[in-house]
Amino acid sequence: MSFLYNTLPDAFDGQLETEHLTLRPYDEGDENDFMRLLQENTSYLNPAFSGRLARVRVLEDARSQVRQLRTDWDNRKTFDFGVWQKERQVYVGDIALKNLDHSIPKAEVGLYFTDWPESEDLAREALQAVLQFAFDMLGMNRLYMRCTSTNESIGEMARHCGFVKEGTLRNDYRGVDSDELLDLSYYGITRQDYEQAWQPQGQSNTTALV
Repeated sequence: MSFLYNTLPDAFDGQLETEHLTLRPYDEGDENDFMRLLQENTSYLNPAFSGRLARVRVLEDARSQVRQLRTDWDNRKTFDFGVWQKERQVYVGDIALKNLDHSIPKAEVGLYFTDWPESEDLAREALQAVLQFAFDMLGMNRLYMRCTSTNESIGEMARHCGFVKEGTLRNDYRGVDSDELLDLSYYGITRQDYEQAWQPQGQSNTTALV
C-alpha cells in the first residue's frame, strides 16, 4: 500500500469528527488556546512534555510552535491534531502521530488533555479516531506510545483502546532541565490488533473524515 501522500484523498483537509470532538491540524489563530492549555497543566505535563513546555514561554513562542506544527503536517512529517469539544467549542487537548518510520510504516502516538484524568473519556474518543485515521487512511502497520511513571494512566487508557503493554526500559528518559532518569513503559498496537478490536465495531460507528 502506498504511504502518506498517496493514501490521503485529495479533498482531505485533516479534520476528523467524532460524537463529541473535532480534531484538526493547528492553524493561525490557535496560539492563545495552545499556550493557555500548556500553562494551566504544567505540573501534569512534566516531564513527558517538558520539551514543548520549554519551547513555549510566551505568546510568540506559541505562535511559532503552531506555525511549525502546521508546516510539519503539510509536509507529512508529523500529524498533530488539536482537539476541540463540540458542545462548548473549547480546546481540550492535543494528539499526534510523530516519529514516523516509513519503512514499516509505524508512528509514535503522543497526547495530552486538560483536566486529566477527568478528561479521560474525551481522550479515549480522540485516540480511537486517530487509530482509525492511522490504520485505515495512512496504512500504518504499528503504533506505539511511551509513558513515564507519572503518566502511566495514559498507557492504561491506551490499553483499553487495544494497545498492549510491551515492556519497560529502565532509565531511558530524561526531561528538559532535569537530572533524573526515568523508566519508560512501551505500549503498542499492530494492524492485526486494531482489526480484531475495532473493525467489526467501526463498521457501524465510523469516524467521519471531513
